[in-house]
Amino acid sequence: MNRAQATFSDEELTAYMDGEADAPLRDRIELALADDPALAERLQGLELPLDAMREALSADMLGAPAMPAGLLPAPQPRRAPLALVASVALAFGLGALSTYLLQPKAQPPGWKAVVASYQSLYVTDTVADAAQPPEMTAQVLAGFGADHGVDLTPAQSVPGLEFKRAQILGFRGKPLLQMAYLGEKGVPVAFCITRSKGEDRGPQNETLAGLAATSWVSNGVGYLVIGGQDQGVTETLAKELIQQLG
Repeated sequence: MNRAQATFSDEELTAYMDGEADAPLRDRIELALADDPALAERLQGLELPLDAMREALSADMLGAPAMPAGLLPAPQPRRAPLALVASVALAFGLGALSTYLLQPKAQPPGWKAVVASYQSLYVTDTVADAAQPPEMTAQVLAGFGADHGVDLTPAQSVPGLEFKRAQILGFRGKPLLQMAYLGEKGVPVAFCITRSKGEDRGPQNETLAGLAATSWVSNGVGYLVIGGQDQGVTETLAKELIQQLG
């Protein structure tokens, strides 16, 4: 860290990005940004949801991490200061990053992308010892299923998967159900369900956050199977779940 960067604490830089810095602090940071690309990189790093990830990994809820902030009702989006945008663009070149930052109305990530980011944190130990009491599972599935018009009880028994737990999360104020499993060789797999405004469509294979995924929409409900790198596995699991859920 150079002298210019050392002048500012993380709290001061965060206040600047949030638009809460007073005028003298704001002027000092913007002056430093003019000739310190490394400071721009440091600011960009502070935009990553590191605190949410640490909290997710340390939470103790049925042996599972709590959902990162991205799956909770979205906070007011930050508007990157113009000096930060310009400095980051200079530091990284006029490529995809600067293009994204310069867009005044950048499209926020959808629920599948956020779920994938969360799922990418999972390892075998995350769910291996997270067995849930059957009565709790039944309560979670019944409540969510009643609200969404789908019986998810059959999804507890899927060939090739060992069911571990079901939990209610949230994305932009909407309930999101996550069913967690262990697949072959201890690969964590998730089956996630939430409301969708999209038209009905059959299974669609995707790669999300480096993970194999298969999603579909039926009767206003979106479904996603995600885990591992084998696209054939998630596609097979999706077809099995579609048949089980009817």
